[in-house]
Amino acid sequence: MSLIRASDLQALRGLAGKGGPVVSLYLNVTPPRPFKSELRSLLHDKWERLQEAGLDRELLRRIEGIFESLKAYIDELRPLERTRLLAIFAADEDFFQEYRLPVALPSRVYVDPDPYIRPLTVLLDEFNRYCVVLVDRKRARAFDMYLGEMEEDVGVLESETPGWISEGEGRAARGTAAGTGPWAGWRESKIQRHIADHVHRHFKEVAGLLFDHFKRRGFDRLIVGGPEGAEGKVVPGFLDHLHSYLRERLAGVFAGEMDLPINEIKRRALEVAARDERREEEAVIERLLSEANRDGGLGVLGLNDVVLALMMSQVHTLVLEHDYQERGWICPRDHHLAMAAGRCPLCGGELEEVEDFVDEVVEEAIEQGAEVEHVFTEHEGFRDWRIGAILRFRVY
Repeated sequence: MSLIRASDLQALRGLAGKGGPVVSLYLNVTPPRPFKSELRSLLHDKWERLQEAGLDRELLRRIEGIFESLKAYIDELRPLERTRLLAIFAADEDFFQEYRLPVALPSRVYVDPDPYIRPLTVLLDEFNRYCVVLVDRKRARAFDMYLGEMEEDVGVLESETPGWISEGEGRAARGTAAGTGPWAGWRESKIQRHIADHVHRHFKEVAGLLFDHFKRRGFDRLIVGGPEGAEGKVVPGFLDHLHSYLRERLAGVFAGEMDLPINEIKRRALEVAARDERREEEAVIERLLSEANRDGGLGVLGLNDVVLALMMSQVHTLVLEHDYQERGWICPRDHHLAMAAGRCPLCGGELEEVEDFVDEVVEEAIEQGAEVEHVFTEHEGFRDWRIGAILRFRVY
């Protein structure tokens, strides 16, 4: 599975208007959920409803073929690391696109002429896309990193900087003729200026390539790695060459040589990303707590108040711990959410109890166009609540 890119979503949008059928599957695979049997039940129920709808026989045959392909694929699927949601889009002309996400939604299957991608786009926007660059005074390697996966496709650059420059030594330091005689100081000064000029041009070229990559593909945050220089600074001088847009997006730096294996680069970059994301999450939680604890503030805490706010379309940003689970009740027809058994106030039907109620809350927030922030940070002030919302407006 490769990284998820905007071009992938554009390919999905390209299926729109072609007459379908497109099957959009969101499958909750959170352990120990029996997702394989759940998929079969989902497809069985959907198939019965499609038959009752009186669809064209040829269209039904095509949909049935896609369903069988999905069942065969999921039956062979091995346990998934760091994955709670599979999003699969399949059409009958050899189109099959899969995404794996570390946060969950309720399992759903949609059959339409167009792919149903709104939940996917909202969840994908939640996670930062990183560019990781490893640079020294002669070479550079750049990577894309997203959802814990990394690939080296931005490019590998080796400048025309002389090889001995990367060691930080001139000929004088090696005891050659340039370091002896009455002209030694002048020659060494000239060599150092020559070195500095090459390094400057190399850093400028790398910074230019990164900015081109940012304009072409876009990324949210930048991580820089490289050898430690004076005073423990990583790649001294390189950050000064970055465009202001990239300096604003700097998540952090790590120490490392150019020949680090990619798995080690990934490990160090993920440590930087985790610290950066914790800072962002703490800022969101602090804003939520501030609003919730202020008289007339635009914030609510706890599942009950969040559900009430959602039912009144007040939620601007839903904030919840990534592994929060709770039981609750929903109306399967109107998707009305409730914290207790009873009847739906919209249709009068009996509410159904569900174990993955929090996932239903997330889905409702997405349908209302709210932002969703799954947090992985332990925060003392949020620990007892586990869920909250920043509101668009307050009803008095």
